[in-house]
Amino acid sequence: MKHGTVVESSRLFGGFNWPSVARLPDGRIAAVCSGFRLGHVCPFGKAVICYSSDEGLTWSAPAVAFDTPLDDRDAGIAVSGDRVVLTSFTNSRAFQRALAKRDYPEKERKLIEAYLDLVSDEDEKRYLGSTCAVSKDGGKAFGKVFLLPVSSPHGPCVKKDGSFYYLGRAFCEEFVTGGFAVNKLQWAESADGEKWSHPVDLPMPPEAEEGILFCEPHAVSLGEGKILAGLRAQNGNGLFTIYTALSRDGGRTFGAWKATGFDGAPPHFFRHSSGAVILTYGRRIAPFGQRARVSFDDGANWSEEIVLRDDGLNWDLGYPATCECSDGSLLTVYYQRKDGAKRTGIYYTKWELPPRA
Repeated sequence: MKHGTVVESSRLFGGFNWPSVARLPDGRIAAVCSGFRLGHVCPFGKAVICYSSDEGLTWSAPAVAFDTPLDDRDAGIAVSGDRVVLTSFTNSRAFQRALAKRDYPEKERKLIEAYLDLVSDEDEKRYLGSTCAVSKDGGKAFGKVFLLPVSSPHGPCVKKDGSFYYLGRAFCEEFVTGGFAVNKLQWAESADGEKWSHPVDLPMPPEAEEGILFCEPHAVSLGEGKILAGLRAQNGNGLFTIYTALSRDGGRTFGAWKATGFDGAPPHFFRHSSGAVILTYGRRIAPFGQRARVSFDDGANWSEEIVLRDDGLNWDLGYPATCECSDGSLLTVYYQRKDGAKRTGIYYTKWELPPRA
């Protein structure tokens, strides 16, 4: 394994969190994330993109892809031809004020509150929710930001026919003002990333009625109408794991959700050229770090856990996402904080696909 840095900063607005990664049509690799942040929740986050022309070894400085007046958070990316879909989501001013009072010292709190005083009701109405911007030139420039009906950290996936399929959590007022409060799973689809279908509800796992929170889904197209999906599952008793389910009708319906028992979440799936499915997730209990597993049977069975990193300082890390390098090796990006650093950055691990047992 080889580890390296995508982007990090010691500046005041130097936090970078919640990345995703994909290969662009010109061969470069793009890593997207929320950048230029003051902290875990703040109004200054922007959706940024970094480019690598050498298979992930070195990266460009972060460029702002879009920046709403609210806190642009988890960044997702999906590539189909020259169209690149970039997603994020925002929190309400009320939620940001509440977290500022809880989490920040007085000077930083006053800075946040002063900025939020400048954000109008019209701004919040226009940008509050699940956000998206589309590039039509292979990821060089992105168009205007618009709202989507569903949200997930790593964004939509691309089906075999080139269309976009977005398995997400319904975006509702209870979610943006109160954090993780509502369980509701939906999907939507689009031919071009700009015009999306009306969202369709999907049943939650029955454990949702027992107090388990399900959120932050991700899906990957496996071809022949099969879509593998995963959900972050947690409760107040230390549960933090992934549930998976398989669709055989293009994501219209899914089979029974199954608990994996893995110690980490949320899920990100990637379909390797060999046919293997790579699952990555963040471990937020000691030893903190980034983990991976591999399936050679479309998610029915998974390999033993692969430790990508076990040097995390605390729970504030994760959201690893993976793409394939030109030689078939794997590149996984994620966020965590280095020892001695004030803020989190985006880092990578290059690794090899393990042999099939």
